[in-house]
Amino acid sequence: MGNILQLLWKSVCQPIALALQEMGHPTGSRVWWCPVGRLSALPLHAAGIYNNKGVLIEGFPDLYVSSYTPTLSSLNASRETAVKGGSEPRLLAVGQSNALPKVGEEFSKLKRLFPRDVLTIQDGEAAETDTVLSHLRDHSWVHFACHGSLDESSPFKSGFVLYDKKLSLRDIMQAKLPNAELAFLAACHSAASESTSKTPDEVLTLAAAMQFCGFRSIVGTLWTMSDSDGPVLAEKFYMHMMRNGLDKMDVRDSAEAVHLATKSMREAGVPPHRWTTFVHLGI
Repeated sequence: MGNILQLLWKSVCQPIALALQEMGHPTGSRVWWCPVGRLSALPLHAAGIYNNKGVLIEGFPDLYVSSYTPTLSSLNASRETAVKGGSEPRLLAVGQSNALPKVGEEFSKLKRLFPRDVLTIQDGEAAETDTVLSHLRDHSWVHFACHGSLDESSPFKSGFVLYDKKLSLRDIMQAKLPNAELAFLAACHSAASESTSKTPDEVLTLAAAMQFCGFRSIVGTLWTMSDSDGPVLAEKFYMHMMRNGLDKMDVRDSAEAVHLATKSMREAGVPPHRWTTFVHLGI
């Protein structure tokens, strides 16, 4: 992983960082990546030089807050429909603790952070497709802690593995969710493309598809995450989102929340291959 991150830094990201600095783009501000083909599977946001203990010596994470977008048009659409402020978000947490042992711990942390009237948890047998779809209509934020799957032959059959069956992208898209803002996908390969298409510029991922379904910000993973990292990242992420109070939570803060949560993991000595998998898409 260290060699890949260093190669990305020297070949791709350092020249971009230098150009941004010459343009006056201030340190700590946002940068959106719109990679295509195989480049979309690489952790551009984490490019840098690391020592043998995984400590960052120099690199992109110390310069800018990274987000990704599958297309510029989808990013513009998310910006146009976003409403700053507004009503207090409600969070729906959906999981399969029977398949992923750390989901119970993850949801316990959410319970400690959010009051009962803001948080709804659907776990195990309670996480059936129809029930989850019904709750999605009146929850603007959703947290999936379950396995995800990509169906290359029929992309809209891709989705999230729940108790009774898969909640497909088609199900979510057809629901036409009116208040969709934030989707946190603690699911395998949620932001990764498994496509072997001969047209590599055209890729569909679970995270990108959630943006097309109307969600304005998405937290996803580039490759399989460690089950034990879910509770850690979720706690750090939502603590930042709630730092100014429930009534001040803003989906526009989610990129910085991912950035700071992964920085905390990095500083705690978590190996690069684990924290670099987490990415932000959207506004």
